[in-house]
Amino acid sequence: MQFDSLDDVETFYKEFAKKEGFGIRIRTSKKAPRSDDVTSRIYVCCSEGQRKTKNALDNGLSKDDENKARRSCSSLRTGCEAMLRVMKNKKLQKWVVKGFDNNHNHGIISPKSVSYLRCHKKMSTAAKSLVEKFGEEGLPTGKVAMMFNVGDQTFTSRDCWNHLRDVRGKNLDVGDASAVLNYCQKQQAQNSNFFYAIQCDDVGHMVNFFWVDARSRMAYQYFGDVVTFDTTYKTNKYDMPFAPFTGLNHHCQSILFGCALLQDETEQTFVWLFETWLQAMWGKEPKSIITDQDLAMGAAIAKVFPRTRHRLCLWHIKKKFPEKLSHIYHKNSIFKRELKRCIRESPSVEKFEEAWKSLILTYGLERNEWLEGLYNIRESWVPVYNRNTFFAGMNTTQRSESINAFFDSFVNSRTTLKDFVVKFAKAVDSRYKKERKEDFDSRHKTPSLVIGSKIEHQAASIYTRTIFNKFQKELVSSNHFTKEKVEKNGTFYRYKVTSSFDPNDAFIVKLNLESKVCECDCQLFEFMGIVCRHMLLIFQVKNIFQIPSHYILQRWTKEANKELKSVEYRSSFEDEHHMSRALRSIHVCQRVSQLSYLAEKSEDIYKMIISDLDHTLKKAFGMENELLEDKEDDEMDMHHKSGESADIVEVEDCSVIVPLNIKDPHVSQTKGRKKSTEKQGPGGRIKGGLEISLARATTKRRSCQLCGGYGHNRRTCKQFNGEGSDYQDEENITEVDDNDIDDLA
Repeated sequence: MQFDSLDDVETFYKEFAKKEGFGIRIRTSKKAPRSDDVTSRIYVCCSEGQRKTKNALDNGLSKDDENKARRSCSSLRTGCEAMLRVMKNKKLQKWVVKGFDNNHNHGIISPKSVSYLRCHKKMSTAAKSLVEKFGEEGLPTGKVAMMFNVGDQTFTSRDCWNHLRDVRGKNLDVGDASAVLNYCQKQQAQNSNFFYAIQCDDVGHMVNFFWVDARSRMAYQYFGDVVTFDTTYKTNKYDMPFAPFTGLNHHCQSILFGCALLQDETEQTFVWLFETWLQAMWGKEPKSIITDQDLAMGAAIAKVFPRTRHRLCLWHIKKKFPEKLSHIYHKNSIFKRELKRCIRESPSVEKFEEAWKSLILTYGLERNEWLEGLYNIRESWVPVYNRNTFFAGMNTTQRSESINAFFDSFVNSRTTLKDFVVKFAKAVDSRYKKERKEDFDSRHKTPSLVIGSKIEHQAASIYTRTIFNKFQKELVSSNHFTKEKVEKNGTFYRYKVTSSFDPNDAFIVKLNLESKVCECDCQLFEFMGIVCRHMLLIFQVKNIFQIPSHYILQRWTKEANKELKSVEYRSSFEDEHHMSRALRSIHVCQRVSQLSYLAEKSEDIYKMIISDLDHTLKKAFGMENELLEDKEDDEMDMHHKSGESADIVEVEDCSVIVPLNIKDPHVSQTKGRKKSTEKQGPGGRIKGGLEISLARATTKRRSCQLCGGYGHNRRTCKQFNGEGSDYQDEENITEVDDNDIDDLA
């Protein structure tokens, strides 16, 4: 038999082997001298030869390590001598069969099972493409095998995983960190408003990485008044904490304003991250920010956002009550109900102070240092102290936590940096799809009206569905309140609004009838941006049938993400000579992106924009020529370049000039990350607060050597007024419970 090529030989022998019920592989290939051309080849049965057994001693291991040797696996090798040998005839330029043996010493495989042999497995191009698509979308790739296992297309879920592994390996030929850099450069080339920053250490390893796409940067201009920030999520190959900047859109949906992967959680790292993020957002600081009780994070926020109201997450504080106060704080306890009422339902600061002191005295908690520490920072976490600041109704970092849970379906502990960034983009796309769906429903679906008043009709026409439901709840509840006139002075009125069901539920409402400026002590509008039930009652009494325009926040309306406003920049933006080239380019690109949106509306707007841009472009070229002709340009250019050389933002929007081939980051060892065995029971079950406290009670605690108390040492003992301060510790280190580190601010 003769064949035109080796591919024809292999195809023929594979088809023959599949019909006969065995598999094949290449055993030997010989090449011509001083050439890579193959002159002969031997194909053998997949059961040819014998498997070599490897023991611990052969591998140079000691007898003690024998159990750690390579695990034993099953094998197809039986010493089968079936084979096909072909040789190339130089004269005919054909491949000629020189030897053939079809005698097998093993059982023949049935036609239904022969496809499980490696040589007969076949993944079509469509199957491979679908596997890659499933991997990008975070779907189980093994399901593809079930969809394509028909006829000759037999392959297993393991083949799907192996194919995806090979694809990822090819994408990471330059290294994980370098692949991320290449991806970011490609994204920035496609859209100049894509922003990223990479920080490296002295030897070129990636340390911190921040990125944000153009949509998130634009969304921040509409909804960037409130931001939550959290670093508790850590699901990637390098255990780097995922730090998303999360906000709230006009549908009360979580929205991302950028994110970062950090090597550590030090103050220096947070300062770098916040400054980089602030630069990406054109210098616009948020009005308020919610975080957990991280000391380094709080110090960085105070430096970078001095005018931003910083608040601690209420949930992170409340979850520690069962551990710290397990003897009185447990399920259905009276103390738990009273404490919750004190924290969440206190109508004023005075009422909270009174209720807190009453609880401390009633339950004998005067000497509880943990509660004393919380009370000292009460202005940063108790809701009543923060109701005069707009937080969009949020008290916790739950939005960041929901984003973290959302990413669980896209990433895992083996996810590389490149995959993380790509899947992050996919996840963000899915969030924007949900926002567009809500936009459609709010604009084209009419909500159900309960009262049917003019003010309800107005609210239904301007607010999104979610915000209208909140407003409608306040409007309906206003019928359950009564008003009492306390003062009248011209057009100024002062009312006391009281609930018909609870006399203690009473607030003072002030109204200037001429300017329609109304204030309520409940401060719901200041905190959430929605007119409260008490103000609505007074509006009805004074025949105010429309919500005053100054009480309609643009961020809660149906057109919140369409109204293009001028972005307020920092005063430093006014002087172009003090702006870097990158910032000037970002500034112009942001304005041009607004024009591109308006150009889609009509042809007239498009023609007007093009005409004005042509005029502006000619004028800009003229200014450039004048600069080139100026005799003093040399000195100005040198001064300008010297100023720009110190600007670390000039290269690819990176705050650190990174090498072309950056190295992968080290595995992160951050604080508060490892799972505590104290909080886990058998099988990984999470223990409750009471169970943890009872376990702690059985263990010996370290006490003060002066007074015998707990929670401090001789250097910090208050009872002896610092008598122990004269005694110098050998290491001079204050003992602090690991679980108390995050509780102090």
